[in-house]
Amino acid sequence: MLRAVPDLETVTYGKESFPSVHQLRGLFLAHGIEVRGKPFDLDFPRYRQIEKEGRLVWIVARTVEHSIPIGYACSFWYRDLHFNERVAADDLWYVDKSYRRSGIGKAVKVMSHVELKRQGVVRVYDTIRSTYNHPTLMQDLGFEKQATRWVKIL
Repeated sequence: MLRAVPDLETVTYGKESFPSVHQLRGLFLAHGIEVRGKPFDLDFPRYRQIEKEGRLVWIVARTVEHSIPIGYACSFWYRDLHFNERVAADDLWYVDKSYRRSGIGKAVKVMSHVELKRQGVVRVYDTIRSTYNHPTLMQDLGFEKQATRWVKIL
């Protein structure tokens, strides 16, 4: 059952510490299955190490009433090997299907980018799967298509 589009009074957003496997199990499961047809096998110790280094940005959207997580955006920055500047990868980005097309995904991504810019990042890279069906969202977020990513399974 689809919920009504949430307004600002029913959803909170915030920067949080990277969660444990149990805290977002349902969202991680749904996200992995949607993207690759199987549950994620996230490297939680590596995420925590990147966070400890101060290079991870984790933004979560939650319902106000029960503080249930309904979406997230995760990015990390690194020093570009070619141009000696801070760049970032948008790593994880997901909104529960029943809350999509309500602005939550855009909000968490924008908040992530604001924090990345505050940390000195000058460019953000993102890879969106070819089956993604929101044709203007990435452009609305300020992205421009610059390349095609090719993948070879070995």
